[in-house]
Amino acid sequence: MGEELTCVIGSNQVKDIGSILKDTGKITAADLEKIVGLQQEKGMLFGEAAVYLGILTEEDVKRALSQQFSYPYLGDEKHPIGSELVSVLQPFSNQIEVFRSLRSKLVLSGIGSVLKAVAIVSPNEGDGKTFIAANLAATFAQLGSKTVLVDANFRKPRIHEIFNLKNNCGMSSVIIKRANLAQAVYCTPIPTLHILPAGPQPPNPLELLGWPDTRDIITSLKGMYDVIIVDTPAFSNTADALVVSNLVDGILMLALKGNTRKEAFDNVKKQLKTSAARILGSIINEPDNKKQPKRFKFF
Repeated sequence: MGEELTCVIGSNQVKDIGSILKDTGKITAADLEKIVGLQQEKGMLFGEAAVYLGILTEEDVKRALSQQFSYPYLGDEKHPIGSELVSVLQPFSNQIEVFRSLRSKLVLSGIGSVLKAVAIVSPNEGDGKTFIAANLAATFAQLGSKTVLVDANFRKPRIHEIFNLKNNCGMSSVIIKRANLAQAVYCTPIPTLHILPAGPQPPNPLELLGWPDTRDIITSLKGMYDVIIVDTPAFSNTADALVVSNLVDGILMLALKGNTRKEAFDNVKKQLKTSAARILGSIINEPDNKKQPKRFKFF
């Protein structure tokens, strides 16, 4: 769907940016010579020299860098991805380092190896669970990990909106056996990232999540993917998130600075600790006007 990516996931050979641009027809041998000459003369980066000379645009350089380091990048032109997916739309910005840092900490915790499924939970709506779940999943996929993002919020699902997908078939459809996983899982412009949307809203979300079939779905996904990121409803509204927490390998607790009350956060933590859930750590979401998280704290 949409814009094709310029990178090749899993490539082991790293070519220099000049060779990539020449091989893809973006520059000629003469252009390459001019750029390298200015680069050596002024001590500039290759991309800076190319843009300075007017041979390439910044967009051309970003695309070449994404190919050089096997990093999915959609660019600035029109695409089907929502603006919240900053890890894909702005992978070279400093704000994305918080997601990479979180990914690294989760890898050290065993995610992607002995642990596969992680749910994002928080006390209230609007804390940023969906935003963080989507970007965290994309960040894992950018490393080449086969990743699936699951929307287990049957009450107010949003994952399908971020990825511009239909929601007429999804997890709820698979649970009640109106579809199988192959029919309900969607591809994205990131080759290693798939989406299992919530599907049609059921009249009994809590009961549906508690069915054995739901656990079977998570188990099946573990056999298909390296990483499973699960978005959940707010703890304050329903017991849905607690049920989901018992289906996954680990939990990330989220608090929104200036909004989440300590008592509410502690209550979520208490409920999780009395269940079979494993708390991997907590995220303090300190959003700016672009809604990106800035700080992580782990237990």
